[in-house]
Amino acid sequence: MPADDAASASAGSGGGRRRIQSADKATEVLLALVEAGKAAPLRDLARAVGMPNSLAHRYLASLMASGLAVQDEITGLYDLGPTALRIGASALGRLDPLRLAGEAMPQLVESTGLPTLLNVLGDRGPTIIRWERSYVPFITTLSVGSTFQLTNSATGRVMLAFMPEKVRDHLIELAVSRNLERPPAKLLERLQEIRKRGYDEAESVLIPGLAAISAPILDVQEEAVACLTLIGASADVARIRAKAIKCLVETSIRVSQACGSNVSFS
Repeated sequence: MPADDAASASAGSGGGRRRIQSADKATEVLLALVEAGKAAPLRDLARAVGMPNSLAHRYLASLMASGLAVQDEITGLYDLGPTALRIGASALGRLDPLRLAGEAMPQLVESTGLPTLLNVLGDRGPTIIRWERSYVPFITTLSVGSTFQLTNSATGRVMLAFMPEKVRDHLIELAVSRNLERPPAKLLERLQEIRKRGYDEAESVLIPGLAAISAPILDVQEEAVACLTLIGASADVARIRAKAIKCLVETSIRVSQACGSNVSFS
């Protein structure tokens, strides 16, 4: 680290943890490399962290010494180094999307008053693996282990919307041939819309009077590894629809980003 910064430290407000200023600055430069999304020139990185080129160069030299950054000998551009890649891969390997989604469910119930389901795609279709009940009286035959139709449920369509096209098309074919599903008109167009807005809605085709709103939990490849679904009587869901969608999508984004996704919906 730069000699003039290496030993400097400052206490947080109220006597909190002490912070090493040189480490903070080096972290800013490293994060600028991450945010760049590709190899970047010194001037761009220096501008991003608000420091002179000469000082940014010194921090980059320190990052290169530890393998956190590399510089292309021909172009002179800087990029993430092998140590940074190892750290990222290790962090992703320790993530548990289902745990993170499960931890978010109680707050969703509290915010919306609606029961919340956590679903994954099983061999029989979208399957409930966790149920967070609400204070609103709600009677249904659904339970943990119950499955939804793939093409005619909000849960199924959200999962289809965030998977590779070849896998998606194959699963749709199987749902039609094995489960005798009748996909809704313009299904592919609807899936594209789901990818943009981040949720889908449905009235149950199997249980009259039941409505659902679903949103995906995405991984670093922007694929759905699970799905959160708010469910309830149609009248209850309709009454707080706007709030329910907002809370659900915000939760979906927050949990997905914790899983390595860069998702943002419009």
